[in-house]
Amino acid sequence: MNYRRLRDLFNEFAAKLEEQHTYYLDSIIGFSVLHDRMVAKQLDVMKFLGEHEYASEEFLDTCTTLYKELSGKDLVPMTLSPVMQQGRVKARNRENGENTLILGANCIVALYSYWEEYLRIEIGIAKGVLGIGARNDEQTRQVLNQHVAYDIWGDIRHLRNSIVHNNGLAYSKITGCNIIKCFKPGDKVELDFEKMRAVFLLLADFRNELSSLSIPPRKGIRLPGRSNI
Repeated sequence: MNYRRLRDLFNEFAAKLEEQHTYYLDSIIGFSVLHDRMVAKQLDVMKFLGEHEYASEEFLDTCTTLYKELSGKDLVPMTLSPVMQQGRVKARNRENGENTLILGANCIVALYSYWEEYLRIEIGIAKGVLGIGARNDEQTRQVLNQHVAYDIWGDIRHLRNSIVHNNGLAYSKITGCNIIKCFKPGDKVELDFEKMRAVFLLLADFRNELSSLSIPPRKGIRLPGRSNI
């Protein structure tokens, strides 16, 4: 058991988890800011129009806006129209709106890729069940399934496969989840803020477990005139 390498892997994963978590939270805040800016602009227009028949949220939602008007920066997509309906801007950036759900799915895919393609293999090497330079092939996965398996990562695998390979619908193996049991086959795998908060907390538990794994067992201490402790 290479405890020093396991400690390095703990530090690496702790940094990766913080990176993904802060990216997630920064994005959630950004969505909220965009939503609130759009609402504020509409309120300003309605105040300016007064009693005019077009001074309504319903009408303004059908009007267009630009990223430049929302951000103050001239962000023009190269191949897509920068013109957006104001109602769509609010809808996708509202609390637990479309952007939040896409963000959650992207985090699940990214985190599982890090685990499956790198961290899991490195833990196997550090534990001595894989040779240095092991690759993510069928033989390696058979060894890892026996020696480096955790419920949280198995559940995330089912979420990831449903997102990537089943058009975002929970596939039949979703019933194999041991911890994340909020989806059944055929459900949309929609990871809102509360579900992602639970996922990040579960990953923090795994981080702590990895820390414990990296600590060598304490050796007995011999004291003068005393038996070993």
